Amino acid sequence: MPLRVADHRPMSSSATRRCCQVALSTMNLTKSLEWYQHALGFLPAGERRHREGSTFAAVAGLPEAAFDVACVVGGQPMLQIEMFEFARPIMRRLPAGWRRCDLGYSAIGVHCPDFDRALSRCLLPGTSPLPPSMGALGARRACVQDPDGILVELFEDHSLDDRASATNGLPSIVSVTVSVQDLAAAYDFWVGALGFSAVADAVLHDPEHEALWRLDGAASDSMLLNAGSFVIELVEYRGSRGRRRPAGYLISDQGLLNVAVGFDDKHEFECSYNRAVERGFRGYTEPWTVPGVATVVYLSDAEGLTVELLHVERSAFQYMGFIANQPSFASTRTRVRSARPRRTNTSTAGQR
Repeated sequence: MPLRVADHRPMSSSATRRCCQVALSTMNLTKSLEWYQHALGFLPAGERRHREGSTFAAVAGLPEAAFDVACVVGGQPMLQIEMFEFARPIMRRLPAGWRRCDLGYSAIGVHCPDFDRALSRCLLPGTSPLPPSMGALGARRACVQDPDGILVELFEDHSLDDRASATNGLPSIVSVTVSVQDLAAAYDFWVGALGFSAVADAVLHDPEHEALWRLDGAASDSMLLNAGSFVIELVEYRGSRGRRRPAGYLISDQGLLNVAVGFDDKHEFECSYNRAVERGFRGYTEPWTVPGVATVVYLSDAEGLTVELLHVERSAFQYMGFIANQPSFASTRTRVRSARPRRTNTSTAGQR
C-alpha cells in the first residue's frame, strides 16, 4: 500500500524527526556536483567552502580534517545533499566488491520526474549499467551508481509521497537505506534514542527488487522510519550477510556518509541530544555552536554508524546550502567547474 509521509515542515518537531541532509564523501567534488545536477536535476545551493582544523576533526571523530564541501537541493524544502571531498585524512575508496548488503549506509532513492532522461544521463561513459529497469510504465525503478559507486535507486513514480507533483519538476529524495547487523539494536538507536517513528503497514521494496542491485534471491527483514519528507529504510539481510566496514573506517572514506536530523528550535535540539545521551549514545564531542550559523553534534551507534543533529539559524539557510542558488544546471555549469577556492584560511572561528 502507498505510504504517505508527514507534511513538509522546515525542520524537526517533537512529533516527527525530520532529516534535513544526506551527506556523501566523494573523491572528486566537482565531478559529483556536476553528476547530481546534470544527471538527476538537482540545483546548486550555497557556496563551495574549504574548511580545516582540529575542531572540524573532533566533531566528526577524525584524527585531522581538511576538506571542501558543497550542497545541492531538489524539490523538498529544507533538504539538501551535502558533498565532501577530503584532503585529510587521505580518503580510502569503497572496498572492492562492495555490495548493498554490506553494513552501513548503502543507497539513496530519488524520484525523477523525467525517468528516461535521468536514466540515460546517469550512465557514465565507460561504466556498465546495473540491471535494467523494473516495473510497469509509469512505475518503473532502476538502480545506477554515482561517480563514487554509491547506489542511487531511481523512482519513476513517487508512491511514498502524493505531493511529488508539487516539486516543480525537480527531483526529490524518496529514501535512504541502511544495512544493519541487528534490526532490534538499530531500532533502539533510531527510535529509542533519536526519536524517529516507525511506519506501519508500508513496504518500500519487495523481494524481486533485490535484482536491481544484483542480490537476486536475498532474504531480509526491514523497517521504515518516517524522516519527514522521505523514509529511512533499515534492512537486516539474512542469507546474504553483509561485510562489516573495513578496520579503521572513517566517515571521510568514500561513500554515503550519514544523514542529519534538522531542528528549527535550539531547545528541541538540546532535548534530542540529551535524550540520546540518556540512552547511552554520545557524540564524538559535545555540541559545537558557530554563533549565528549552526550547532552540530555527530552521534554514533554501537556499530559506529553516525547520525548528525543539526540546528541552523534561519539567517544562515542560504549560506548553509538549503536554498537553491540558480534555476537550472545549464546556467551554473561553468560556475561549478571553476568554484574551487584558495586554501588559505585555516581558522575555524565563525566557520561551518
